[in-house]
Amino acid sequence: MNKRIGAICFGLSLAALSIAANVKAADDYPARRAVFIVPTEAGGDGDLLARALLEGVSARIGQPIVIVNKSGAAGAPGYRELHDAKPDGYTIGLAFPTLFMNKMQGLMPWDHRDFTLIAQHGSFVPIVVSSAKSNRPLKTIKEAISYANAHPGELKFALSVVGGSWWMAGMILQANTKAGFKNIPQEGSGAVVIAQLAGGHTDVGVSGLASAASQIAAGNLNFLATFGQERLPGKYGSVPTLIESGYDVSWDSPNFIVGPPHMPGNIVEKLAKAIEMEVNKPEFQKAALNVSATPIYRSSDQLLKYLDSQRDISREILRKNGVIKEK
Repeated sequence: MNKRIGAICFGLSLAALSIAANVKAADDYPARRAVFIVPTEAGGDGDLLARALLEGVSARIGQPIVIVNKSGAAGAPGYRELHDAKPDGYTIGLAFPTLFMNKMQGLMPWDHRDFTLIAQHGSFVPIVVSSAKSNRPLKTIKEAISYANAHPGELKFALSVVGGSWWMAGMILQANTKAGFKNIPQEGSGAVVIAQLAGGHTDVGVSGLASAASQIAAGNLNFLATFGQERLPGKYGSVPTLIESGYDVSWDSPNFIVGPPHMPGNIVEKLAKAIEMEVNKPEFQKAALNVSATPIYRSSDQLLKYLDSQRDISREILRKNGVIKEK
């Protein structure tokens, strides 16, 4: 009996020591460099925005942050490595709406609720553009939707890969306006959509401003509307939102920082505070504008509510289009 009691006490002592060691490690965080996984290729808009943020975050926490790009399969390889990492704050990463869309499409077993949400630092707002080279050059969003409703199937609507955030924006627009576009999904991102529009192969499309800006400036595209709650800052501030144009439609692609599940709360708090301070700096806000992003800070609790709402909207769109596979 005494031996059993002794073994139990020894086990409890080990557990206490382990807990104490973990608390001390969290208090000392960060004691070395951290790895930051970006689930896309280097040089993309989200990658550039994250790099602008992390330069300041690294200085604030006093340790280097090494960026590792893991592209492919809608971010699934990067998300998988991030999910399986040790939750000690030394492996964190960038996430997009693909984090919950992947699960709904059967590409991953997890969504945003299976990671540690740290904070949001920015957002990209999709835009609607039309081709100035097509047989039916359209100048306003009302003109485009009115024509599509009057002539179902005639206007070719270019969309990025099925299930992507820009594709989702286009499908939300059609669901809310009943516009009779002929959808032409592309095997790629917004840049591929812009190439189709600029060449006059399609009539209307959804993309990001960064991909479209040069073709808008060249006169090959007409900028019809944005999906934002507010107009874009800067030179395109005269372009109306869809809401202003009379359509109850909005969508954005939040960029946010996550970690493996069960990260210690005080580590999350340290990182979130550093992120918040950087987002509010004029230097970061200027960097965001340079890549056509909107700087925005959301805490983990605010972010969870926002992502839940986006997931619910996305689930309905995916179900209507027959591409949902979650159980």
